[in-house]
Order: sequence, then structure tokens, then C-alpha cells
Amino acid sequence: MSPEATIDLLNTFYTLMFDAVTGNGGIVSLMVGDGLMALFGAPQPLENSAQSAASAAQEMRDMMGVLNQERDALGESAIKVGFGIATGEVVAGYAGTDERATYTCIGKTVNLAARLEAHTKVAGHTILCDLQTQRALVNGEGSAPLSPIQFKGFSEALDVFAL
Repeated sequence: MSPEATIDLLNTFYTLMFDAVTGNGGIVSLMVGDGLMALFGAPQPLENSAQSAASAAQEMRDMMGVLNQERDALGESAIKVGFGIATGEVVAGYAGTDERATYTCIGKTVNLAARLEAHTKVAGHTILCDLQTQRALVNGEGSAPLSPIQFKGFSEALDVFAL
């Protein structure tokens, strides 16, 4: 793709993703290349942050399906996405310098969400979540258990669910 086409695609992608995140009560705290980190329940609490995150991920997946249909009609290749959702405690706040700071969060839960997102490529599922998220979903939100996974940085295998 040309640089202009790449930036156009990224702008379209980010517009869709931001709409889904903010529409479900979340905030986008970080954009890196073609990825982003969204927070649900911080800085403002949500009644069910896990459900909000899952709903946003499902909406983003559906939006990407529509975008990919449009791309296919134009003879362009599909864009593959993956979403990792983990629920738990994080350290959240403004980090950076006096010249440049951003609201972000760090911790084991953030690391797990990143590992889950990376594992979507291996598992063949677009949305993966941890046990704590799955338990908070209304009616299990159509989740399917996968085999426990041993992620880098975690001492024991963790229960993982596909949405």
C-alpha cells in the first residue's frame, strides 16, 4: 500500500475502534502502530467493566467484518484483528514527563490482556478472555472454554475462553 493509503486505512480503523470503545464506556489509552489498548472501569467506574469490554470487542469484530466486505468488493485483502480481555486490578494514572504525559495502566492484568490478544492468532479465535472476565459476563456471553494456556510471565496455566 502507498503511505497515503496506509494512513487512510489506519484512520478508518481507529475511527471504528474508538467508536466501539467509547460507545461501551471505555477509553483508548494507547495507540501503537495498528494496535490499541482500551480501558474499561478506569478512570471512571463502570457497573460491569468486563461486559463493557466484551461488548466493545464484539462490536469491533463486527465492524471489521463490514470493513472487510467493503475491502473485498474493491479487491483488497482482509484485515485480521484480535482482542484480548482480562479483568482485574491495575495501577492506573498519568505517567510521563512534564512535557508529555498520558493516562495509562500497568500490571499483571494488562500483561495478560496482551498475551491473550497475541494468542488469538494461535487459537484461531478473534476474541479471547480470562476466567475473571468470563465469570462477569451476562449469561457467559456465548463463551467457549479452551485448553488452559501457560503464558510467558505467569507461573501457572490459565483458563481461557473464546467469545
